[in-house]
Amino acid sequence: MKIACLAVISIITIYPRFSGAHGPEHTIEATMCYPHEEIYFSCPVGNEIVSVCASGNISPKNGYVQYRFGHPGKPELEFPADPYPPMNKFSISDFHGGNISSIHLKFKVEKYTYVVYQSSTSGVYVIRNGRTVRNLLCDAGHYRQISPRAKRGIETVAPDENDD
Repeated sequence: MKIACLAVISIITIYPRFSGAHGPEHTIEATMCYPHEEIYFSCPVGNEIVSVCASGNISPKNGYVQYRFGHPGKPELEFPADPYPPMNKFSISDFHGGNISSIHLKFKVEKYTYVVYQSSTSGVYVIRNGRTVRNLLCDAGHYRQISPRAKRGIETVAPDENDD
């Protein structure tokens, strides 16, 4: 019985997701999201994966949104730990400066602010005490956009000091 359960878990967490308007023959997406979840953002960064996953998230008070980072089946960080509605946990900002347009999906874990971003590049950067302490770019060829559907389920806020 334990072997069968492990096999099912492995399939769910490692199996790549297919995306694209034309079906599975066009793109394969590495993700930490489960099959029943919507992918708001996902990309490989080296040997790890950054994902923002959602389910039933039709407004900031409904469903849930979770950030996951790490290896499939072994997340190093999952925020929030339990799936709760994103109100007061996540926010999203549109940032425009000159010819640059960015979308930032933000959340805080203790003293750290995490910013998942889409601009001319995409990835996640981490801020502590006003300084960027880590910036993980999506691997070459894996530019990702934040799903437009994230704006319906995550509170939109004005850009702040963490948007650069």
